[in-house]
Amino acid sequence: MKKILVVLAFGSFVDCNSGSTTEGAADSTANAQTDMVDSSASAQKDMIDSSAAAKKDALDSSADVKKAMVDSAKTINKDKAEESKDVQKAKK
Repeated sequence: MKKILVVLAFGSFVDCNSGSTTEGAADSTANAQTDMVDSSASAQKDMIDSSAAAKKDALDSSADVKKAMVDSAKTINKDKAEESKDVQKAKK
């Protein structure tokens, strides 16, 4: 009879311990998955931010080149107009 009681007591002890271990494992697994999702989302956000910054820099550079071309054309036209005035004065 004592052997049966010892076996039942041991079984109850193992059963109680396995229940709390499962909860801890489930919490740990859920936390690990949450961390993994957060990490993945953060990596994707960083990639999108980096891509957007690169495109913005490319657009800014393109705008700077176009502005320089317009400024250069204005300067050339201004120089030609002054040259033409000088030629007109010289003819008089």
